[in-house]
Amino acid sequence: MSVKRAIIWLSVALIDAILAWSVVVLVSNASYGLAVIVVLLLIFIDYALINPKGYPFLYMIPALIFMMILTVYPIYYTFQIAFENYVTGYMWSRQQVVSELLNTIVIKPNPKYFNYSVYTLYKKYSPTENFVLLLKGSQGKLYIAQTPEKTGKRYISRFEMLTDGSVSINGVKYSVVRSVKNPSKIVSIYSQKGNYVYFYSPMDHETFPNLKFFNMYYASILSRTEFVNPQMGTLFFTNKYGFSKLVTAKYEYTLSNMPVLENGKNVEKTVLINTLTGLPVVEKDFAFWNVNPKTGKKTKIIGYYGYAGLKNFKDLLTNKQIMAPFLSVFIWTFEWAALSVFFTFVAGLILAMILNNRNMRFRTVYRTLLIIPWAIPAFISIIIFRVGFFNVSFGIINKIFLEHWLHLGPINWFGNAFWAKVALLIVNTWLGFPYMMVISLGALQSIPNELYEAASIDGASKWHTFRKITFPLLMIPLAPLLIASFAFNFNNFNVIYLLTGGGPPIPHSITPAGQTDILLSYTYNLAFGGVSGRNYGLAAAISILIFLIIATISAVNFKLSGSFEEVNR
Repeated sequence: MSVKRAIIWLSVALIDAILAWSVVVLVSNASYGLAVIVVLLLIFIDYALINPKGYPFLYMIPALIFMMILTVYPIYYTFQIAFENYVTGYMWSRQQVVSELLNTIVIKPNPKYFNYSVYTLYKKYSPTENFVLLLKGSQGKLYIAQTPEKTGKRYISRFEMLTDGSVSINGVKYSVVRSVKNPSKIVSIYSQKGNYVYFYSPMDHETFPNLKFFNMYYASILSRTEFVNPQMGTLFFTNKYGFSKLVTAKYEYTLSNMPVLENGKNVEKTVLINTLTGLPVVEKDFAFWNVNPKTGKKTKIIGYYGYAGLKNFKDLLTNKQIMAPFLSVFIWTFEWAALSVFFTFVAGLILAMILNNRNMRFRTVYRTLLIIPWAIPAFISIIIFRVGFFNVSFGIINKIFLEHWLHLGPINWFGNAFWAKVALLIVNTWLGFPYMMVISLGALQSIPNELYEAASIDGASKWHTFRKITFPLLMIPLAPLLIASFAFNFNNFNVIYLLTGGGPPIPHSITPAGQTDILLSYTYNLAFGGVSGRNYGLAAAISILIFLIIATISAVNFKLSGSFEEVNR
């Protein structure tokens, strides 16, 4: 027992250590929501493992982990984004934006250019990460740049001009070693730290076999290195020239403390300064703006995301260019779900009533054939309908039925909103009627024959029997299923996306809204499919709306099906 107990406590300690470390990492990366979820999991797991009364909860741990990470956290994250301006152009945090601006390099006016060669120390015939650079200026003067030293997130390298083939930098003497056969060629650079051998130069094709090693080990360092010389200025590898040459440049932005007017008071604050204009960068509307010193005109540099309150929800209600297409999509979503349920149910019920005739020959064969649309994967059927039936030029409907048989012009199935909706309803009815047929057939067979016999004796017609007996008794078991089918079609993304893609587009909409889009496809386009950009914040706000609608439908479904009452009993 003591060994078993020791194993349990060791397991608890190991799990706690892993989860605690995860919490620290998540908090350091500002992932507070996920950190809270991990803490809750830590508490629950400890309770289940340590407390004797928590033994039954041990079997819930895997399910709870998946539920918290795959369900609870996405819901939390969606709610968080819904209250932020997380859109294209504003997809970095403020800290990331400031860091990016501080690392922006601009080439100075009348710049000086330097070619370079890399000389590296070898260890056991293999190059190391210890290297120096030989720089060559425009006038043929040579300079040595020492190995870059890390200071914070950047690297600093001091370079000095060679005099009589040698130079001292920070107390270290470097001397060039020239080739005996070709004195103009420097084969190595000797110093107290060792002999640096010629390794790579973008101007020398013979060294290109070493380019892979250069990119793997040197490039990331050199891209963040400032080559400093008080007389010559500061050199950088810039985006314009890449690693082909060094050029005199400087950081476009820097931080500085200066008095700023805030609420009528002068406050000392750290602000970004544009080194080209000498003016502070203006920060407003979740973005940084440069100010033109002559005109005072502001030009946006870059934006960042942050808490925007109810802006996304407000845009849905007040911005006409967003509200109008959203309302169109919203109304069509309900129409689409209701009509889909209606047509599939009517078609399924009619076929079920026909198949319910026990005197019908080959009834089993017909029933099997009618279930085939349900058995075939939906995406295959949708593509066949799109390419084979509704194609404007050579589709079966336009080419055979309309052109050859009726001598009519073709229908623009996907270019006209009305016909695109008709095509969607036809396809969805084809995909959905087998399900309705099966559940209706099961419900019909549960109705006692005595009721029909009594109605027949009373002289009731078939329509009167259907209206007074069949349909009311069908609705008792089928009503919850019809509501569930409404909820399913409310978010039936596959048919919309694969058949029409949401098109044709709604005119004058500034969001990627189509006339056959439902809320889910519209949200998808906002978040992932927009040509003009991605609006995650607005998509998250609409997702919350969809969640509330589906939750309401589910609550009604539970109420009608009596699920809550059954549980209470």
